[in-house]
Amino acid sequence: MKLLTYLSGFILLSTAWGCSNDIEINAPYQDIAVVYSFLDQNEPIQYIRIQKVYQNNAGLSTSEGAQISDSLYFDSLEVSITNVNTKVVYPCTKIDTIPKEAASDTTGIFGNSKHFLYACKIPKNPNNEVDDIYQLFIRVPKSGKIFRATTKIVKDASIEARTIPLRTAPANTAFPFRFITGKNSFLYDLVVRFKYKEMNVNDTSIFNNKYIDYYVQRSKKYTYSLSINTESVVSINFINHIKSNLVYDVSKTRRTLGIEFIAYGGSEELRDYIDLNKPNTSIVPKNTEYSNIENGKGIFTSRNYTVQNGVVLDEISYEVLRKELPNFK
Repeated sequence: MKLLTYLSGFILLSTAWGCSNDIEINAPYQDIAVVYSFLDQNEPIQYIRIQKVYQNNAGLSTSEGAQISDSLYFDSLEVSITNVNTKVVYPCTKIDTIPKEAASDTTGIFGNSKHFLYACKIPKNPNNEVDDIYQLFIRVPKSGKIFRATTKIVKDASIEARTIPLRTAPANTAFPFRFITGKNSFLYDLVVRFKYKEMNVNDTSIFNNKYIDYYVQRSKKYTYSLSINTESVVSINFINHIKSNLVYDVSKTRRTLGIEFIAYGGSEELRDYIDLNKPNTSIVPKNTEYSNIENGKGIFTSRNYTVQNGVVLDEISYEVLRKELPNFK
């Protein structure tokens, strides 16, 4: 997950007679929370990342200060999520059981010796037409400062189960991905997941079940309705993508297990966040970064992960895959 960071500080310049010419590099520190959280009604545990605005000590370089994990976290916080409709409060617990990747060019420069998250459980409402609204509440005991944010839960998409014919000829042979958007969804990633079993050729009892994802759409905006959306998947493109992600290995034998259709639904806040963080190609200054955290920075929102595992490959499809993919039997 991408961490939103906000560097604060200002320079006070004196223009009045008799004032000092010294420059104050770091402003007086203020508690500002940086929040990153996606609620998903299909996940057993909800996680919230809460850090604080990083402000470097004047005696350290940014890269040196960033390695001090204590500078990223509040000493203590009161955190909870409340269902606005039912008024039920779900307290969140501070955990450190999920490690953070070591700092690199892709993960950023901040240290990883500590990685705290706040976790809680919320029940799933089986009624997909009801708006479940949740409010995040964060309080800093030392200062009494409070941060809030609200989001609507993205409901389950409805994905059609069907039989899929995979063919390499004619080249334009395609199969449909049909689904109905979930309530409070504004954009989707649509995925066809190819599942396979990879075994040791000399001892097939030694194996791993693996998968390769083919993205039909990424962050495509859809208008919520009960009408069916259809995306077309060209078979040869799907097969070539799978082939490009497999390495020929004489020590392995592989077998197709099947495919799944998956829809990742995103909220209105996520749509706005993505829009505001797109690269700016205009000479006109870009809009302010997105945040829906009251008194803080970051995003508290919802997403939905819906899987349709009732998708079936016909018999000819298995023959096509054995012929086209390396080490498949």
